[in-house]
Amino acid sequence: MFNRLRMFAGNALRIRPQDRVPQEVARNFQHNVLFNTLDLMAFFFADSFVSINTIMPVFAATLTDNPIIIGLMPAIANAGWFLPQLFLAGYVSRQKRVLPLALRLSVLERLPYLALMIFALMVSRMSKSSAVTLLLAIMIFRGLGSGLVALPWQELMAKVIPITHRSRFFGFSRVLGQTMGIIGSAIAVMVLSRLAYPYNYAVGFSIAVVAQWISFWFFSRNRESVKEDPPTAITSEMGAAELPRVKAKMIDFELFGQILRTDKNLQRYLIARSLIFVGGMGSAFLAVYGLKRFSLDDGSAAIFTGLIYGSGIIGNALFGAIGDRIGPKKLVMIAQLIWIAAMLIVLFAPVAGLYYLVFILFGLNTAAMVMGDSILVMELGEEKYRTTYLGLTRSLTGAFLLLAPFFAGWLVEGFGYPVMFGVSMALTTLAILLFARVKDRPRHREVVEEALVE
Repeated sequence: MFNRLRMFAGNALRIRPQDRVPQEVARNFQHNVLFNTLDLMAFFFADSFVSINTIMPVFAATLTDNPIIIGLMPAIANAGWFLPQLFLAGYVSRQKRVLPLALRLSVLERLPYLALMIFALMVSRMSKSSAVTLLLAIMIFRGLGSGLVALPWQELMAKVIPITHRSRFFGFSRVLGQTMGIIGSAIAVMVLSRLAYPYNYAVGFSIAVVAQWISFWFFSRNRESVKEDPPTAITSEMGAAELPRVKAKMIDFELFGQILRTDKNLQRYLIARSLIFVGGMGSAFLAVYGLKRFSLDDGSAAIFTGLIYGSGIIGNALFGAIGDRIGPKKLVMIAQLIWIAAMLIVLFAPVAGLYYLVFILFGLNTAAMVMGDSILVMELGEEKYRTTYLGLTRSLTGAFLLLAPFFAGWLVEGFGYPVMFGVSMALTTLAILLFARVKDRPRHREVVEEALVE
């Protein structure tokens, strides 16, 4: 069984002459696949103890009943990941090698987890209002820390993983990563259920800290080639429009404005992606709503996390296998259809046993969405403007991540959870219709299909 798995991975991730991959990238490809996969495995294990979709909202619910505060747990972390990227685009694009920058920022990314562990040990001595304020501050620090490293990390992945293999790499690495997430979730169930509050959370957060630094070491093993100016190949709807030369500016507003005015495909993406964020506002309340509706204990949040990772394994394996053939746009649309199905179960599940299916679908949704969107934004524009496109797409849409929980909280307080989930489903339906007009880069079907057959 192991030999068959190794042969499959070797064939699916093998670089061949017709892939037209630069020699240095091809030479280091298997090394980089190995260490980036190990990085993700350790990272997912850590995340299972500090999940922004399950553990952190439930932890926040021990301090407040305010739905806006609870909804801000994933929103702050996600928005913090998206918003800073535009402001780093100019600086990152000038780096001949982005790994040194990514490593420095990765240190900053990991500090909030240490703060979270200390906070959990001290929370019982604080007033509720002080605890909520400090928790929000730590989550902002966590979000911004990840946001600062996000653009260098994406640029590094685009450099070391060629376009012909990105879906397969992300699928393969995330399958193994989410397997570690399941193991972590099983440990988290025992920690949260058997230890007294708040020490159960403190122990879980401390495990995450250790795993995060193991992840850092694996990430530091990447082998990156020195950046060269790529040949111009128009791949977006900018056509032959003249763009300003890339200047030595931290923030090049002239270039940003020209791209936004001329690239119609980018405009369509930004509108549809922003609507997807608002349509996904219900994700922050899935665990809290389930615990309240069916009278479950906090340990169930770790079970929810395990279900997300478990279905994510299936999703990443499936979408990684077909992603290079169907393209990232279709993966995004599949993700939204799955989300609509999850919302239907949230609204109509009569018993707790059926409600667990919501988190299975959420794991599939996340697998398709993360893979599809990550790859799509890497290829919306020309190669030499990739960091600029990454920064624009992340920062301009990320603002809607912060608006979503306020909108969701207002709906919950005024009309209740079912109305909020219903609005989430309706907005997602509209987002699918808009995203259908977004174009991705055509796939070389014969190359990918041959690799899959092997």
